[in-house]
Amino acid sequence: MTTIEEFVTFSGDAERAFDTALRALLPLGFQVEERGASRLVVRGPGYDSSRQDALLGISRAVFTAAGSTLEVHAELEGVDRLMRRLLFLILGLAFFDLALFTALWYFLEPLRRNTWILATPALALLPWVFLAPYLTRLFSGRTRQALAALLENIALLS
Repeated sequence: MTTIEEFVTFSGDAERAFDTALRALLPLGFQVEERGASRLVVRGPGYDSSRQDALLGISRAVFTAAGSTLEVHAELEGVDRLMRRLLFLILGLAFFDLALFTALWYFLEPLRRNTWILATPALALLPWVFLAPYLTRLFSGRTRQALAALLENIALLS
C-alpha cells in the first residue's frame, strides 16, 4: 500500500483546521473515524473512476496538529485499487487475445504456416508495459498534489 506524508507550518487553531478539512472531505464521502483536540482520522470511499476527484485516491488520512506544524499521513489504497483493476483488465484481455489467436491459428489452415500469428497478442499488449507504470505515477501524483493543496489551504484558512 502506498503511503504519503505531507506537512506545513501552522499557527492557527487545530479544531478550526480540522473543521476546514471536514468541509472539504465530507462531501466527497469521507467518514470520520476519530476526532480529538490535535488529531483527525478520516476514511475515504476510494476511486471508482479516474474522472473522480483526486482526493478519493486516499483511503485513510490522519491529520495531526502538533506544535507549529500541521501534518497528514495518508494511505493511497484507492489509487492502488484502481491500478489493480487496470492490471486485471489487461491480463483478462491478454488471456482472451491469446485464446482467440490460438484458436484461429489451430482451426484455420492458412494460418498454421505462420506461427508468428501467436505473437500478435503479446505485441498488442506491449504498450501497457510502459503505460501501466505511467498511469500509476499519474494517479498517485494527482492525489499527492490534491492532498498538498488541501493541507496548504487548511493552514491558510485556520
